Amino acid sequence: MPSVPTPPRLVLAPRQTHRCRRGHPWVFRSEIGRWEGEAEDGGLVDVVDRAGRVVGRGYYSARSQIAVRLLAFGTPVIDEGFLRGRLAAAIALRERRMPGRPCRRLVHSEADLLPGLIVDQYGDRLVVQATTVGMDRRFDWWCATLAEIFDPRQIVERNDLAVRALEGLPERVGVRLGPDDARVLVRVGRVEHEIDLLDPHKTGAYLDQQLNHEAAEGWLPRPNGAVLDCFCHLGGFALHALAAGAGRAVAIDTAAAAVAGCRAAAERLGMAGRLTAVQADVFDWLRGPEARGDRFDLVVLDPPSFARNRAGVPGALRGYRDLHLRALRLLAPGGRLATFTCSHHVTTADFLAIVAEAAASAGRTLRIAATLGAAPDHPVLAAVPETEYLRGWLLESVD
Repeated sequence: MPSVPTPPRLVLAPRQTHRCRRGHPWVFRSEIGRWEGEAEDGGLVDVVDRAGRVVGRGYYSARSQIAVRLLAFGTPVIDEGFLRGRLAAAIALRERRMPGRPCRRLVHSEADLLPGLIVDQYGDRLVVQATTVGMDRRFDWWCATLAEIFDPRQIVERNDLAVRALEGLPERVGVRLGPDDARVLVRVGRVEHEIDLLDPHKTGAYLDQQLNHEAAEGWLPRPNGAVLDCFCHLGGFALHALAAGAGRAVAIDTAAAAVAGCRAAAERLGMAGRLTAVQADVFDWLRGPEARGDRFDLVVLDPPSFARNRAGVPGALRGYRDLHLRALRLLAPGGRLATFTCSHHVTTADFLAIVAEAAASAGRTLRIAATLGAAPDHPVLAAVPETEYLRGWLLESVD
């Protein structure tokens, strides 16, 4: 049997704190001391310390500031068998955590020790993304392997993420296997949605919120209450609350396709008469009900990220304060507020402080009823805080 060639070696710079030595898979370009051998873009490299001890092995990126994403600590042979094993472990985790669900995330990048690879399942369809050059170079193999394991009706490629530009990768979107029509009628939570897997607004649905959507059935503080679902996408919170007995719901999103999908789902459930789906900017829309004296028993805030990097944090905090202040003015006495942030760079302490500040300005006192997060098909690694990107709280107004 021929010997496996040893990858080039990246030697860590001295007198630096290297997170990779504590279990984090990222090695930044600024951490490189010197090279031993020539690294290939997207190829394997070994990361070693100054004493020559191997930290781990992973894929090199010639363009990104994250020079290496480690696949393993130590020096296992990383071949197709290794990658198949990692994929099998990721699938087995979903079978344990989210069994029997037609929609779930099968591979969650770093959190499944496959940095740069994302795979979502929508019934008999799969959506695949590669955010790094190492995974993109092997994209055909990943699609073929997933087709072999799942025998799906369709595989959709959604490599239209802006982050690919940091790796020198072009954007690509299309159907890799199966029919050209990428629309699928599928159950997410307990609501049936028609989802366009090629919709440029969102890759399918927000699967990370799936269990929180279901939990919203129990969030109403009183029967027949009113619900406000802000940044609703397909209306997961509003529709589940209506199914549990809410008297009416308003769902708001800027995307026309999302609002139309929300309305269509309500019609299939026979709840269209109790849902008002609005295409609007949430910040602008929130001014109207306050002036009319309209109030809601449950308000849900699930905005997109307000801070893409640390420099954006001050602006994000101002945005969160304004959003919560406007929303709390619409909250009925004794009502509940479910609020989420997916801005990794905004700390939990800072976010809750801003919410408390907004509550004080609105003359409200809030008590934490539950701490929320992503569904368990979006695992979190203890050594990689970036994998815990979605945080949320259910708050009740103490009046």
